[in-house]
Amino acid sequence: MINHIVFLTYFILTSCAGIPKYSFRGGEIPGKTFSIESFTNTAALVNPNLAIVMQDELQEKFTNESNLTYTDGIGDAHFSGLITKYSITPVQGTGSETVALNRLTIGITIAYTNSENSNQDFNEPIEMYDDFESTDDFSSIEDKLMKSISKKLISQIYQKTMTEW
Repeated sequence: MINHIVFLTYFILTSCAGIPKYSFRGGEIPGKTFSIESFTNTAALVNPNLAIVMQDELQEKFTNESNLTYTDGIGDAHFSGLITKYSITPVQGTGSETVALNRLTIGITIAYTNSENSNQDFNEPIEMYDDFESTDDFSSIEDKLMKSISKKLISQIYQKTMTEW
């Protein structure tokens, strides 16, 4: 009986060898390389570190979670970005009309070109935000907020790039 179970398990495992592998952690894009053009910042309010943070986050995400290798040239998957919004707005007032929360919003337009499959190309605006207490000193939490929002934006880009709907 045990021999039959071992044989059946072996048969099932070896017969599934031709089924594509999927990963919950990463994805695959046809091709071998990816590249990132310098992000341009056109927002009315400019954080001088934002473009670099966005590029670094994008490079790190695709290096760690895809089958692609970064290249300084034009890769099989190519990204360019435009930072269009960096704004702080009041979100929530209290009964005495004092603002309790503020919101940092970052908006970008990301362009993606896939040299292996142009049907996957896109050029889309994406916007994300984080709220913070109005009593917080913005200059002391700005970097933390910027990095948090950047990670959210990069996750959206990764999701859009790696999944075909």
